[in-house]
Amino acid sequence: MKTGKQPVVRTLRLVAFLLCVGTALSAHASSVLPLDLGQLVDRSEQVVHVRCLGNQVVADANVGVATVTTFAVFERAKGASGPTLTVRQAGGEMNGIAVKFPVPAFVAGEEYVLFMPRFSRLGLASPVGLSQGVFHVAVHAGTKEVGNGRDFADLLVGVDPASLPTHAAARLKSAPADRTRLELADFMTVVRARTGMR
Repeated sequence: MKTGKQPVVRTLRLVAFLLCVGTALSAHASSVLPLDLGQLVDRSEQVVHVRCLGNQVVADANVGVATVTTFAVFERAKGASGPTLTVRQAGGEMNGIAVKFPVPAFVAGEEYVLFMPRFSRLGLASPVGLSQGVFHVAVHAGTKEVGNGRDFADLLVGVDPASLPTHAAARLKSAPADRTRLELADFMTVVRARTGMR
């Protein structure tokens, strides 16, 4: 005879699993060292300029809940071709319950340049270095620019300034507060130079 305890036991096991995974990911996130652009490129399987089409939260047998984000691909600097990219990350809100992991969130309609690693055996992947691998695209003075909040003088350490596009080299000579964004076209040129893709 079945009792009402089985669903409770399953729920408690899931909660314990999620707490363990969440703690492990939080520890991992807090210990992620700053990566320069070369490291971001080298650790990526795909580097793409995309627009977020939307997010869908789904049940996941391994992590309980996953958020599936679909992107339209505008340009690839590394990786296989294709008009869309689908990213599946742990966490999300379903049936009034939020399961949070320290992974980036994406907004429908917004543009990004993403540095994506190979998907795990569970079919999950978050950007390289978590938020470090997400560069937001925004229009400034009529020009698309990218940034992830870090100083490009740090991100481009080791890159010969003479090899940079003219506008990028000039930006690196400006004040630190002005070095957190580069023109999108220049950024993709620098990334393609690292990947060998022209």
